[in-house]
Amino acid sequence: MTAVVIGVPALGQATTNSLGLDSGLNLMSFGDLVSSNSDIQGRVAVGGMVDISSYSINTSGLSGIGLTVGGDLNFANGQIHGNTLVGGSLSTNQTGTFFGTVQVAQPSAALGINFATEKQRLHNLSVSFDALANTGTPTDNYGTMVFNANNASLAVFDLNAADAGKNLQLSGVGANTTVIINVQGTNINFGNHGYTGFTAGHVLFNFAQATRVTFASGVDASFLAPDATFIASSGVINGQVVANGWYGSTELHAGAFTGVTPVPEPQTYAMMLVGLGVVTCFSRRRRQTPSRASLSIA
Repeated sequence: MTAVVIGVPALGQATTNSLGLDSGLNLMSFGDLVSSNSDIQGRVAVGGMVDISSYSINTSGLSGIGLTVGGDLNFANGQIHGNTLVGGSLSTNQTGTFFGTVQVAQPSAALGINFATEKQRLHNLSVSFDALANTGTPTDNYGTMVFNANNASLAVFDLNAADAGKNLQLSGVGANTTVIINVQGTNINFGNHGYTGFTAGHVLFNFAQATRVTFASGVDASFLAPDATFIASSGVINGQVVANGWYGSTELHAGAFTGVTPVPEPQTYAMMLVGLGVVTCFSRRRRQTPSRASLSIA
């Protein structure tokens, strides 16, 4: 797949996954990011405002862009590794350290991501995943929802909002199995419970309807929720998250979705083509030697 970079001269090419996202991207929020006392291991892209304190981004030290912000960046006490692009203003203090270049008041084209286009693309992709035929039905085993993938290359399930707060268990998952769990409902509360048999990179929770997702636990999975505000108060997600807003202190660790690209039923094939038609990603840039960066205001 050829990556199309909008508005940023390509100094390299980022590796994209079957979601059309940079594999180093841990979080894409089309709205705001508000958090404290936590960290994100990979790259972050935010269409709205970022307000963070005692917080670190791109702690794995991926080269190129570590943080892209469409709006204002308010940053106190923490570290941002890699280069930082800000569309609005920057408010920081000496306790906030940048390891890389910082460019402020950038025009939208210079950010390298068209957030409106990406939101529509990922919304279409989410809808097309939700339309895939289920390969199985989860069973309730004394309060634990069990998903048997039967060693299929692609296993697709529905999970009702009322069952999202129960313990979740995957079984029959082969080494190359991709699992898509389409969560049904507009307000999803996962609560704080256990996840058994989940593997980072191979499991995707998909939310085609959700406008609010609440999470406070630990799981090896990615989340595709382009229209949902994510309230993530604690725990850790080993995977990529796409949301309409991110609030809370759940840690995000590297674990890009590496599953296969599903082939939809004929009636949804046209929608899938639309969803995969435009791919935006970060351009890789020469890695900066870790040092306190000087601010450059365009």
